[in-house]
Amino acid sequence: MIGQQLSTHRDCRLFVSDDLEETRARIAAVMQPHELRPAGPAAPVRARMSYLRLPGVGVGTISFGRMELHLDEVDDYHLLIFCMKGHARIRSGRSEYQIGGSRGLCLAPGEPVRALFSEDCEQLVVRVDARTMRRNSAVSDPVLRPMLDLSSAAMQPWARLASLMTDDAAMIDVLRRDQRIAANYEQLFVSALLEGQGVSEGGARRVRVAPAAVKRAEDYIERHLAEPITLGDIALAADVPVRTLLNSFEKFRAVSPMRHLRHRRLDHAHRLLMGGDPCLTVAEAALDAGFTHLGRFSQAYRERFGESPSEGLRRAVLSKAN
Repeated sequence: MIGQQLSTHRDCRLFVSDDLEETRARIAAVMQPHELRPAGPAAPVRARMSYLRLPGVGVGTISFGRMELHLDEVDDYHLLIFCMKGHARIRSGRSEYQIGGSRGLCLAPGEPVRALFSEDCEQLVVRVDARTMRRNSAVSDPVLRPMLDLSSAAMQPWARLASLMTDDAAMIDVLRRDQRIAANYEQLFVSALLEGQGVSEGGARRVRVAPAAVKRAEDYIERHLAEPITLGDIALAADVPVRTLLNSFEKFRAVSPMRHLRHRRLDHAHRLLMGGDPCLTVAEAALDAGFTHLGRFSQAYRERFGESPSEGLRRAVLSKAN
């Protein structure tokens, strides 16, 4: 299975810990904040993680025993999860998936996650920033199929690239020290993933008239940008089941409802900041757009607009003054 060398590579070892809080914090530092708690009777925590970071892609191995993980929504990146050992049951929205062996799962930005990992599970996680995914795709917001099968012919090229990246010590060393090679490899890595999932020019979706449920959902999102709405709230407003809403957005918008919500919030904050009001603060703009975590807002804003919110506000204020 992919990832064996990465899990033991000295320079990629992120941490080894027997403390649950430290484990949660160290994983959150390279992924995002989440809930992590032992499943079943309390047992000693034996956790470890290795991680290799390229410009827009991160690959890591995680082992922490039988655990439950809860995540309200994936941040602005695509998360691929495989089990090098053991297995996992993952629920996103109303869908539940079993992964293990060659079968993995791809979670899109905005999707909720509830996962249960087996005691012997050793995960291989791949994080692809949404901006990197868009940059290498023929469609503006690529939508990957949730299930990934590394044994399929279509996914074999990507699987070989992933194996070289995580199972060859010499390649790991080169990718760590040479940014130019890392950037080129990243482009090939993401392009092969998209091709394996059928997201290419030939697979780009035709523009179609969206059903009324999608438009109701979009109207609801526009009216409630500043509120802490959930995927269930949007589906209720659209008067359709969550799965129907997800399928409709994927088919007619090539993006998940929660990702659309994030985009609209970021666009709203951007308009406020570009107004050049010297009395406006970044925190006020973030809150008005529905962001309650300033750090995540700043990161998502930079990924979407290429600069931090404070840089954009400062530039807009100076431009208006001149």
